[in-house]
Amino acid sequence: MQTVLSAILFIVLFVVYLILEVLMAMLAYMYLNLYHPYTFGSLIGIARSVLNGITAYLQQISPDLANRADATLLGELGPKSVLLLLIGLTVSALARLVIWMIRRSFDGVRTARAAVR
Repeated sequence: MQTVLSAILFIVLFVVYLILEVLMAMLAYMYLNLYHPYTFGSLIGIARSVLNGITAYLQQISPDLANRADATLLGELGPKSVLLLLIGLTVSALARLVIWMIRRSFDGVRTARAAVR
């Protein structure tokens, strides 16, 4: 019974964490779009370069695959979608870094307390 409750708690916390990551990424995207339009435009240009790089790489590997991908997947993706993906990955990495640092500091405090006793 204990392991089932632990598994359910883990799944619930994981889903909540993923929802928070998505919300943080969308807030960062909106913040950049509303308050820093020049930076946002520069990031859109970088995202367009990433999308063009993926297309060029696919053309080198397989021109047929590149044509199909450009007509379907890459044609549907715009630079703003790629930018949102990149912002999401960055926000996720930063959130995980902060959580890791907090857990590490609590482990250090716990270890120090155990050494004092």
